[in-house]
Amino acid sequence: MTQAPTKKNAPTIKDAADRLQRTLKNLEVTLEPMLERVKELEQTKQDVRSNDADRSRLAGELDELQAKHDGLLAREQEFSKLAGETTEELDAVISQVLQALDGEGR
Repeated sequence: MTQAPTKKNAPTIKDAADRLQRTLKNLEVTLEPMLERVKELEQTKQDVRSNDADRSRLAGELDELQAKHDGLLAREQEFSKLAGETTEELDAVISQVLQALDGEGR
């Protein structure tokens, strides 16, 4: 024969509620570090996205600057070539003037 639980041994709703509260508190304490870690990981993910966007922007700016640099180098080479040609022409003109002056002085 089974005995009916006495009031002393029978769990009460209050006891069950207290156990539930303790269990929930333990769960909260256990989950809190995990939630903090998830927040950190989400921030890291956002930082990575931001860095990727910055990297893409900077790569585009670098490409533009490289194109400008290449253009300036081409202009510098063209200028040097023209300066050399101009120097040669001036030398030829000076030589002709000197020859003409030398011819007149005879």
